[in-house]
Amino acid sequence: MSITRRRLADGTYVYDVREYVGFTLDGRRDRKSVTCRTLRAAKVERAKLVALRDSRRNRSGRCTFGDYVDRWWWPTTAGLAASTRDTYERELRLRLRPAFEAVDVRDVTRPMVQRMVDGCATRKVAQKALGVLGTVMRQAMGDGLVASNVAAARYSLPPEGRRRDNGVVLTTFDAMAPLVSALRGHAAADGGFCLALGLLGLLMGLRPEERYGLDWADVDLGAATCRVRRAYLMVSRGEGTHDLKEPKTAHSLRDVPVSPDVADALMALPGPRDGPVLVGADGGRVSPSTARHRWDRFLAWCDAGGLDVPHVTVENCRHSFATSYLHAGGRVEDLSRILGHSDIVTTYRRYVRPDATDAARGVSDIVPRV
Repeated sequence: MSITRRRLADGTYVYDVREYVGFTLDGRRDRKSVTCRTLRAAKVERAKLVALRDSRRNRSGRCTFGDYVDRWWWPTTAGLAASTRDTYERELRLRLRPAFEAVDVRDVTRPMVQRMVDGCATRKVAQKALGVLGTVMRQAMGDGLVASNVAAARYSLPPEGRRRDNGVVLTTFDAMAPLVSALRGHAAADGGFCLALGLLGLLMGLRPEERYGLDWADVDLGAATCRVRRAYLMVSRGEGTHDLKEPKTAHSLRDVPVSPDVADALMALPGPRDGPVLVGADGGRVSPSTARHRWDRFLAWCDAGGLDVPHVTVENCRHSFATSYLHAGGRVEDLSRILGHSDIVTTYRRYVRPDATDAARGVSDIVPRV
């Protein structure tokens, strides 16, 4: 480390601080140079460079995974949605940093990644960790740091975990009748909040975050259409607690037909016809966690009253709509557009859940007797 005093043409002096602090992305020695007006400022800058050099001491000699993430990859996420950054931060903290923090990016191997995967509790957790690792390594490829993306290889994944929801999906619109009747009976207790929340999923197929992000300006009851153009999600406190963003894909930005039952439920909601449709206690947009708690209270109300109502979650209202729509004779192409999918395969694979009884009924209705 050196501090050199240098005289300028006007007769004043400056102080140049120069120091080797590690290696650059391409493996060259990284030398920093800072010019200061005073000796005191130069000493401050020298202390910073010493700290940077010491933080890299005893590492791999070029660029560790942790160093690459902190200095080059994480800053590029600044423009992403808060919910996306929240996912990245969580996977880095819980799985990727513990596995690769001090490993040179060039030295991350398939066996290392497999050990990280083996430490994941469920298949979904492992897939999410691999997805974030793949995002980091793709940028490292673009920077010329690695030749291939190790996260793209095939790995032995852990088994599927327990479903986050209870798996209850209504497969016909007739099967929804007891639930819808209970929602109408409960409307007076909560101003129709749960009725609107449920029907926006059961009869229109909106994602929960799309329901929370829906504004009155998006609803045209005269034309019986609803414009889906934003989503409202919970994120960490560090990212602001909530994130209001555009829908997941370009196909998610769409117009959805409003059924008469949904229109009636929306018209019955109290309050002004501006701002968010689903309102929280403070008059603003309802928190996703608050909405789920209110839905749970509705189901508890049904149980207390002895009502035989299927315990469909807020999330599975959408799944129920998809399955019931097809069973009613709707075309899968139309359903895919209503749900906002970019691929019809997604509609089949993730949202349509016929059970054994439905399959048996379909066979009896279609296959002739011989």
